[in-house]
Amino acid sequence: MRVADLALRSATVLAALAPASLGLAVPAPAPAEAPTPTVAAAHAVAACTTGVPVVTAGYTINYAPALPTAIFDTGYQPEPVWAKAHVVGTYTFGVPQPVESGFAFAQFKCQYYCNGGPSAAGFFVNYAGEQSNVGSMSSCTCYDDLLAPESFISDNMTLVGAWNHICVA
Repeated sequence: MRVADLALRSATVLAALAPASLGLAVPAPAPAEAPTPTVAAAHAVAACTTGVPVVTAGYTINYAPALPTAIFDTGYQPEPVWAKAHVVGTYTFGVPQPVESGFAFAQFKCQYYCNGGPSAAGFFVNYAGEQSNVGSMSSCTCYDDLLAPESFISDNMTLVGAWNHICVA
């Protein structure tokens, strides 16, 4: 290797490392070609609704409630075939006491789980009740599409929450 080539490589490495060692931001290099959007990414952009964030038990849910059009005496859930086709993530959260405000906290946590990973258009939370030695639990399910109010079916759940992503203006 020639001295001039070695000097050029050393200068290039130094130019790349020096800003980072000084705590300076360095712009990312431009990609060789623009990434092709996936169907899921394109769909996630379109899957939103109008509405305003809701505060429940002091916790702000930055999604609009997706309430069923039918009245169910014992609770409701998304229609299982639709739910299976659109689920992008699930998680189980603890529900602190008292259960009513603890469930509001579980919904609050679920929105951040869905925002942080699967990029959900909607999410559904149900209170799973007491689970042996671990206490009260809730189930959080994130979906890649909005929860349609007419698509819910009756289910034996005491506490549920269905939420749809609000479009950013």
